[in-house]
Amino acid sequence: MKTRSKTHLAVLAASALLLVGCFGQSADQFLAEAKTKIDAKESEAAVIQLKNALQKDPNLAEARFLLGKVMLESGDMRGAAIELGKAKDLGYSDDLVVPLMAQAMVGQGQLQEVLTSFDDIQLQSPEAISNLKASLAVAYGGLGRSVQAEEAIQSAVSVDPSNTRAQLVRIRLLAGGGSIDDALLALDALMAKSPSSEAWQLKGDLLARTNKRQEAMQAYREAVILNKGNVPAQIGLMQLLLAKRDLEGATAQLAALKTARAGQGQVLMFTALLALERNDLKLARDSAQTLLKNAPEDPRVLNLAGAIEYRRGALLEAENYLSRALQSTPTLTKARLLLAQTKLRQGDAAKALNVLQPLLDEQGGSVEAYTIAAEAYLQSGEPQRAEEYFTKASELNPKDVRSRVALALAQVSKGHLSEGVSALRALAASDSGVTADMGLITTFLQRRDWDQALKAIDGLEIKTPDRPTAANLRGRVELARGNKDRAGQAFEAAVKIDPVFFPAIASLAALDADAGRTDAAKARFQHLLETQPNNVQANMAVIALSAKAGASKDELAASLDKLVKQMPTEAQPRLALIEMQQQRRDFKAAVASAQDAVAALPDNADAWRLLAQSQAVAGDANQAINSVNKWATLAPRSPEPQLMLAEIYAKQGDKPSQTQALKRSLAIKADFRPAQLALFASELGAGHYSEARRVAETAQTRQPADAMGTALLADVSAAQKDWTSAVTGYRAALKLQPVPEVAIKLHRALNVGGKPADAKAFESEWTAAHPQDAVFLDYLGSLALMQQNLPLAEQRYQAVLKIQPDNPIAANNIAWLLNKAKKPGALAFSEKANKVAPDQPAFMDTLAQIYADNGQMDKALEIQKRAVGLAPDLAAHRLHLARYYVAAGQKAEARTELSRLSALGDKFGQQAEVSKLLATL
Repeated sequence: MKTRSKTHLAVLAASALLLVGCFGQSADQFLAEAKTKIDAKESEAAVIQLKNALQKDPNLAEARFLLGKVMLESGDMRGAAIELGKAKDLGYSDDLVVPLMAQAMVGQGQLQEVLTSFDDIQLQSPEAISNLKASLAVAYGGLGRSVQAEEAIQSAVSVDPSNTRAQLVRIRLLAGGGSIDDALLALDALMAKSPSSEAWQLKGDLLARTNKRQEAMQAYREAVILNKGNVPAQIGLMQLLLAKRDLEGATAQLAALKTARAGQGQVLMFTALLALERNDLKLARDSAQTLLKNAPEDPRVLNLAGAIEYRRGALLEAENYLSRALQSTPTLTKARLLLAQTKLRQGDAAKALNVLQPLLDEQGGSVEAYTIAAEAYLQSGEPQRAEEYFTKASELNPKDVRSRVALALAQVSKGHLSEGVSALRALAASDSGVTADMGLITTFLQRRDWDQALKAIDGLEIKTPDRPTAANLRGRVELARGNKDRAGQAFEAAVKIDPVFFPAIASLAALDADAGRTDAAKARFQHLLETQPNNVQANMAVIALSAKAGASKDELAASLDKLVKQMPTEAQPRLALIEMQQQRRDFKAAVASAQDAVAALPDNADAWRLLAQSQAVAGDANQAINSVNKWATLAPRSPEPQLMLAEIYAKQGDKPSQTQALKRSLAIKADFRPAQLALFASELGAGHYSEARRVAETAQTRQPADAMGTALLADVSAAQKDWTSAVTGYRAALKLQPVPEVAIKLHRALNVGGKPADAKAFESEWTAAHPQDAVFLDYLGSLALMQQNLPLAEQRYQAVLKIQPDNPIAANNIAWLLNKAKKPGALAFSEKANKVAPDQPAFMDTLAQIYADNGQMDKALEIQKRAVGLAPDLAAHRLHLARYYVAAGQKAEARTELSRLSALGDKFGQQAEVSKLLATL
């Protein structure tokens, strides 16, 4: 064995002495050393000593408290909350622990948990009460409860006016209410007395919000000079560097964050954000997933995870994360904007607008929200609404290029097209943003100037080569021009850029379906479903294609039911299933499905609407009223629930309740036409001419350029048989607007008023001026039918079909006329009516009659039984079924149907024929 050197032995001895010293120190000694380090602002060393103390004595409450406090000051909110919670459990003073716990929980985004845990807790010292109230104010504000936030912060300041944190929170809330200039003035006043690191940090935050980024960075740097450990200020610097895409500076700042002892979560957060900017999606996702393991419900982490998944094209995962972030923090604007963009990529413009709604009011509007809303309207084919929101986006910042875009769009809307377009082109050429390009595109789309729209789209594509928007817009323009091949190529280009961009996928599938390639159309959606099996839009599209291919209602209902089970929290499949059951008149099933829907989605207004509809038609008026009231609670600004209540009360014969419901509907929306018409019809039908006239005059006053009010006044005159006044009124209404329904009323008033020659002259005048008015021609056909002028009626209905080839009513009426005249072609017209509008008892009744007259009694019975099943209360259809049973020799079945009709007595006016048929059995 070798002999060790004396030097080596000396080192070992020294080490041994150190170990003995370490193991010999007590927990209190470690705690004392930690306090010394805290006083010296050596937080890292303090943490080591506090952990040593706790290793000696895990129940040392003061060590737990100080460790939590140091962690809080260094930005480790999660660690702080854990340690402070343990200190509280060990009996440490609530006055010291609770305010810091609340602050740590707020820092993690646990806003509702803060209110639940501490809203009612009683503390003693003014400082503790003030600090806790300040945290409660932040929680209330974050949840959008501004009144409670204001009450809490006023209480915090009044309890301890010298509490700097409370004053800073008050200023933050003032800025959050939109008064940033006032907040900055108040902050400057506070900083004149107490220029703390936290105050400089807040100044940086406020300046950053007003886009004064250079000044904000300087403020953050002042905060860091006063306290290098001010992690929020370090974070503010990091965010500004990322915003200006200074990746080199952001990398250096990330190192500074680590030096400042930022929490591991914050380091991971900015590692992910920096990786996202560098398009290193693997590192970004790995960092975010680690964060999610430690803080699965932190809204900021969820927002980050959603942004990464959005960039990866994993839209369902992005939607999940962003929706969860908004559930806990509805005011998280970034998550709301990104969720709306996710919905747009999924092709659901309606849901995108719904998500954006809180940001589209006058107080909450933002450039980003208005721009996304404009894109949503553009995607849904409403260029006029798109232009409106592009203008709003442009008006928000007078110093921004968008204000100049707004002026250009305003010129266009005022008719100065050339000047507006020139200005938009100049802005699009000089600005790297796309607002001017999109404004230019919408201007040309709205005016159907396809060539110029395509040129503007070319400019957008140069600026956004990695986005599918330009290619998709090009496809829509080519489609509008009738160039299906070019449209398909453009949509394919959009999908190549973004394989999960639903609008382009849907457009390609529509082209396939129109060409009869249903399987190819389905394949496009099924390919998307391989990576996104829960994509609602794609699943619903597959079901729609199945319907187009001739799938039965039972098959479609089964597919929807399967989809409901696959995605129980999605509203669209549930609502579609209920509507299909209503169409099939299977109201028992519709009620059951709607009850399941409201149980799964209790806050979905449409689910309650459909439940109320189903219950009302099923005859359960009381339950329907309860459901409508729930719907009204969920949609307090909608006049429609009150209108449905009025309809239910009308069926019950409760006119006072009906009138009150209609008035409530109009109180919500004074110009809601269905309620105006319903209230007018109710008063007029009851002979309350003065009340009816008052409703009409109100409509006329509110909408003087609309024909409705003037026409309703004429209706009152007609009801009182004052035909001269009625004719004058209808003519006045038609001068305002050429409404076919008013033209029909005028024609009828002239005839009934004893002026048939004037009626004939008006008929010629109207049809010459409006040769494509199918509504008036249909009326003329019905009039000829009533006058037993069957050849003229057929001529009129044929004219309707030339204008509207798929008009099922005209086709059905022609079928009836041809069959009655024993002319050929009746069956073809009837089959067309039933194909265009299946499961309509009136059309089925005509078809059954044609089969019966042709001796095809089996088919007649099959069709008529289905018609009676769909509308069992239509006695005339049941009489026709009885006739067919008699003709087929099925006496027992005929007797059953005739007995039901006989039991109706005077309620059915064809009892003589019923008796005659019974006598033959």
